[in-house]
Amino acid sequence: MISRNNLSLAEAQFLAEAACAAARAKGDRFPISVSVVDTSTYLQALARMDGAPLFSAQGSFDKARSSAEGGHPTTFFEKPLNEGRFSMVKLPHTPIEGGLPVIVDGQCVGAVGVAGAPPHLDAEFAQAAIDAFLAKGIAK
Repeated sequence: MISRNNLSLAEAQFLAEAACAAARAKGDRFPISVSVVDTSTYLQALARMDGAPLFSAQGSFDKARSSAEGGHPTTFFEKPLNEGRFSMVKLPHTPIEGGLPVIVDGQCVGAVGVAGAPPHLDAEFAQAAIDAFLAKGIAK
């Protein structure tokens, strides 16, 4: 039997708020949406900042889901497309920067997806959330 660790609700909420805090630290120019999923890719937490684009809630979920399914950042799917491997389009993943797996003790326990800012900032905010999560020692 295979057992998997997953993020708790409290951990998912912490990650969502930490990503929003990272966006707020850049001023009010980047209202984002953040989705946190568990390893089964089900939504555990969603935060949509005031003023975030309407599409960003779904976009953040799609990025988180894509990252959790394979345990890879969404750039894993984006890079081959940028290199002309268009067969990747058929995969049910969102190949846009901003989705990152949460890795604890070498195991993916969920993922964070951010949307609403330029993609490189989406990824920066997701990484800031994961860094804060791991630094806090909330994951044991």
